[in-house]
Amino acid sequence: MPRYTPNGPLDDPILVDGDRGFRGIDSYLENTSLQGGFVETSENMRLTGDLAETRKGIDFLSGGLTLSYNGTDERVFCSTLFSDPATGTEFVVVATKTKAIIWNDANNSGIAIDYPGGEVVADADGASFVQNFEKLILFRGTAKRPLEWDGNFASPTDFTVKTGTASGAGIACPNSTFGISFRNRLIIANPVTTNPSGGDSNYSVIMSDLLDSNNFTPADSQFRLNRGSADFLVSFFPYQEDQLICFLRNSIHMINNVATTSAANTYEITRQHGCVARKSIAQSGPQTFFLSDNGVIVLSPGTDPAKGLGVAISKVSGETIPMTRPIQDQFDEVNFAHADKSCGVVHDNKYYLAVPTGSSTVPNAIFIFDLLTSTWISVDSYPAMSGSLAFHVDDWVICSHGSNPTRRRLFACNDTGFYLMEENQTDDSGRKIGSTSESGTTAIAGKLKTRSFTFDSVDVKRWRRGQVGVNTVASDAFTVKVNTIDPDTSSTVLTHTASGTEEALLRFGTGRVRGYGASVEIDVTAGRPSFRHISLEAIANGLNARREVA
Repeated sequence: MPRYTPNGPLDDPILVDGDRGFRGIDSYLENTSLQGGFVETSENMRLTGDLAETRKGIDFLSGGLTLSYNGTDERVFCSTLFSDPATGTEFVVVATKTKAIIWNDANNSGIAIDYPGGEVVADADGASFVQNFEKLILFRGTAKRPLEWDGNFASPTDFTVKTGTASGAGIACPNSTFGISFRNRLIIANPVTTNPSGGDSNYSVIMSDLLDSNNFTPADSQFRLNRGSADFLVSFFPYQEDQLICFLRNSIHMINNVATTSAANTYEITRQHGCVARKSIAQSGPQTFFLSDNGVIVLSPGTDPAKGLGVAISKVSGETIPMTRPIQDQFDEVNFAHADKSCGVVHDNKYYLAVPTGSSTVPNAIFIFDLLTSTWISVDSYPAMSGSLAFHVDDWVICSHGSNPTRRRLFACNDTGFYLMEENQTDDSGRKIGSTSESGTTAIAGKLKTRSFTFDSVDVKRWRRGQVGVNTVASDAFTVKVNTIDPDTSSTVLTHTASGTEEALLRFGTGRVRGYGASVEIDVTAGRPSFRHISLEAIANGLNARREVA
């Protein structure tokens, strides 16, 4: 006879799955197939590997400056960083209709530099700044002469019309929409013909003589790229020591030996991708990021000794699969009819790309790529402003901030002024052009949705409870939902407002819902809580293993 009397079958095992830390977004794959640490949705969050943190808010800084004009002139047309060569002091510069305002963040003050009499900036000019040594040049399109300021802060003088007479044997600085200063030369887009498809002119690349921005020698320093096609120049960008990457609408090229233009040569990098937006280009070390029709593309270095007059040069190649594939469904919301206004920047080991989404005609959303983890970590949105405009990004500027000149921070510039990014506990809201008053703040609406936990089983589970590890300060608030699939359900299981600073483990019931898989969705409604880990428990017949939190 048996030694012990049986007491019936054992209880079904309790299964636990979850994520300890958060790596990035992958909304392209089915959420039941995601690797541990990847989330389906991250909005207004920063995924650090260990934590999912609600982003910091924006701080409107230019309310005390006189930016206000009449009617449609009430705006900023372009922005840039200006560094005083004499002192190393950095300034944010914005161009309005009749003057440029140069703002010193360190002492919260600005000076206005007028344009010459009768000279203005308008929307149609496609205006842009470039610093060339100690001077600041304002390009105003092909129909207007560039304006130039001597950079003298001690005795500020007005802008002058850049000379239309060459200082040497070449030609004067052409009218243009954009340019850069590189290898002691002013390099600009030189209009040569009309783009048959409309829009901007078809440009060549032309480089000034060494140390002379008023003299250009076309025979040695002008380059036509992809000649004989309908392709046209969008932008160019310095690469390594002596190379220039030229982005056309449907192809990418490189110019070598920029310092010695008589020995310069060109080669084609790719025709698989072209650049949609001039301002989307940004660089991190040897990698260059830009927006194409297919998404964000990265150019990476290689070597090709056969190029460049027998001299080994760096050969750049483009990836065939866009970086944006893991978030393709979200990137499909980009309004490509206005994507040429998109702008990107690399800051704090992240690539920020501002793009217009939905029906917006201006870059109203920011996609953020973490260069350290090679993952997308957030899609940021911002509060609506009073009046007709919502917050958006026309230009990025990285500048010293506050009393510490070594602390460089990210500024977003738009037609209302400029904002310090990721600084506040809330977002400034309201259109405040020409005003010193604060019109209000808006809570940062963070959202995090995990992958669906399934325990690698196709069985239907009975979901019992879960827990969230969270760091909070007083008044931080958020809600937690549990979403099941097959059958599809969604229910709010926890609403929490923090009473103080705490590291808490919050447990919640699920209502014993059933489903093949389940995910956790967190919506931040106040403050900036951060989340350490998330897990769910379930019971499933036939499964005899326990999976701990990843």
